[in-house]
Amino acid sequence: MAASQRAPHGPDYGNVPVIASAVIAGFVAVTTAVVSTGGAENELRWQLGLAAGCITFIVCLLTFLLMIIAGKPNPDSMGHGSGVNRRFGAVPRSEDKDPENPGRD
Repeated sequence: MAASQRAPHGPDYGNVPVIASAVIAGFVAVTTAVVSTGGAENELRWQLGLAAGCITFIVCLLTFLLMIIAGKPNPDSMGHGSGVNRRFGAVPRSEDKDPENPGRD
């Protein structure tokens, strides 16, 4: 039982978004914990740093993944269909020339 695998159409990012998000979140966590302490005499606010780091990790990861999805090109078949407007920008009520079917205008 061989599983069919799709060939990737774009670049393979691997774990880069996860690693970049973790580095940014670690920096934010440490910075928040130290800055929110309020002086050398007070106790380190690690709970606040941990919360800020978790939120930053999730937001950064979602942002990176959204940019990856947005940068993916659409397949060529997306502009063809059987609807009223077959292509974006077509003149209404005019003949639609289909380059795939030259005999059918």
